[in-house]
Amino acid sequence: MINKYFSVTKKMPVIASLQHTAAFGSGDVLVDWQPIQIPKGSSCLRSLTMLVRPKGDGTPTDNDFPAQIIFSKTNTQSLGTVNGAVFHRPFPDTLGLIEIESGMYCINVFNSTVVAQTSGGNGDSEAASPPLILTGDPTTGDNVGFDTIYVGIVANGAFDFRSINAVNEANFGAGAQTVITMDGSGMDVREHFAAGDTLHAQDDAVLGTLSTADSATQLTLTAANTDAIAEDDIIYNLHPITLVLGFEK
Repeated sequence: MINKYFSVTKKMPVIASLQHTAAFGSGDVLVDWQPIQIPKGSSCLRSLTMLVRPKGDGTPTDNDFPAQIIFSKTNTQSLGTVNGAVFHRPFPDTLGLIEIESGMYCINVFNSTVVAQTSGGNGDSEAASPPLILTGDPTTGDNVGFDTIYVGIVANGAFDFRSINAVNEANFGAGAQTVITMDGSGMDVREHFAAGDTLHAQDDAVLGTLSTADSATQLTLTAANTDAIAEDDIIYNLHPITLVLGFEK
């Protein structure tokens, strides 16, 4: 018997320099359109889970704010500049949206990443929850049998990813080292970074992909750093938000 359910996990990028600049405001673009692949034809979105990393402080501080997850058939009209207000434009290819409300976040047992879950009637507003029928353009898939649709996120609260996770190394050039020492400052990097994270500095210099967070102050990369890194550079995870989309075909 063919399983009629499938899931799509999408890491949502937020440029490090824009995480560093300021907190997001209500109505700001969190993530502009990102492509996801779904089997051709219509699929029913049954559930949506949003994982959000915390502010880069020593507590750490939760980012458990409302947001709108928007789906579109195309990405021809940008939602706007990330960490800026949504453009006042027609969006004729919009397929629908899911609203994440504050009450949808679980009690934060992780003391780091917060998890919001919505599925048929869960949360404060049944109208804001799945099911949602999504149909892509049949000419757009990256592979035979798949269509591309796009997902973006608009903040309805003050998401804040600003960080004090600073490098405690003398300036080093590209390809110089895989083990990176952070300066502590009351921080434990294991509360902020996980294996597979793509790490960038606040000026968007690429540190690399994280292999392990070894201790409160030590990170090990999968390969030597991509770009030159300066002492006291602040390090960010390029993908502070992950969506897990549960579909029925």
